[in-house]
Amino acid sequence: MANLIPNSFRGALFEANHNFKASGGNTFKLSLYTGSIASVYTVSSTVFSATNEVSSGGGSNYAVKTLTNNGVVSSTVVASVDFANVSYSSATFTAAYAAIYNSDTVDSVANRLVVVLDFGGNKTATNGTFTITFPDPSTASNAIISMS
Repeated sequence: MANLIPNSFRGALFEANHNFKASGGNTFKLSLYTGSIASVYTVSSTVFSATNEVSSGGGSNYAVKTLTNNGVVSSTVVASVDFANVSYSSATFTAAYAAIYNSDTVDSVANRLVVVLDFGGNKTATNGTFTITFPDPSTASNAIISMS
């Protein structure tokens, strides 16, 4: 399965429920998951779910991460969102995908789902560093979230 952008995200953008500004924007978080994306998220999903989230117990050193938003990269044709890379040190866990969500409450809704990132299979760290590297957003085809 490829990355998944929920239908609700598109509408939420036009209703001004997501602010990706680096300074003064919303708070975006990243959660890691095991198993299949389809068992938790579909294009009809609207908010974050803890179902199949990686366990934080047993010395895994996993916790939900608050993303550092590097802001919006914009040209005359494309606008993209950029986040700083995320690392878990001394990690012992396996993850198959991640979800990015807006943890701020806007119009009485918190934890709005933004995108689900498919890792293309299980990725494992055993007492090592688990890193999610966000691509350079200056090219729309590389960006996690972009509009043209």
